[in-house]
Amino acid sequence: MEEVDLHRVFFIHGKLDNIDIKSLKEDCLKSFKNSKKVSNDITDVRNEDLKIPKSKAFNNIVSQIQEKFLKKYSQKIKLDDFWAVVHRKNESTHTHDHVDCFDIKNSPDYSAVFYVQVPDNSGVIIFEYPINKYNQTKRWWYPSSEGHYLIFPSTLDHLVTKNNSDDLRIVISFNFKVDKDYK
Repeated sequence: MEEVDLHRVFFIHGKLDNIDIKSLKEDCLKSFKNSKKVSNDITDVRNEDLKIPKSKAFNNIVSQIQEKFLKKYSQKIKLDDFWAVVHRKNESTHTHDHVDCFDIKNSPDYSAVFYVQVPDNSGVIIFEYPINKYNQTKRWWYPSSEGHYLIFPSTLDHLVTKNNSDDLRIVISFNFKVDKDYK
């Protein structure tokens, strides 16, 4: 008997080792402090994508995620894009995916998050996925914690609930493409 996988909803998660959380936090907070971007969209809380530099700690995250993905799926992934998100009290992220509707072919294949700072009551990530052709969906939430990562298909809808903490919630987000040249 052979199984054929027509449709699957999944994410993988775990903790990364030997990550310099302190330097990542400093990079994220520096960008947050210097950012003057505010979204013109009245449905947004603000424009939350923050540019951060590539660093030794950042590269360590990327290489560990790539190694774990390769081990699990025998596929190499290449970094496509990345940014930081810092949520103040009462901020959240609306439901979205990471597909470029104007360029689906070149959209990322997988997305990931790495949790730099996650105070108690600072929100959770929720994945929302279709269960049938009648637009019915289910939701799955993941309790994030510092030093942990998630990898999921870029097409998967997700959101982050409100930060009810007085402290900042800090994450780094990534988009990856499958390396089609890897054999």
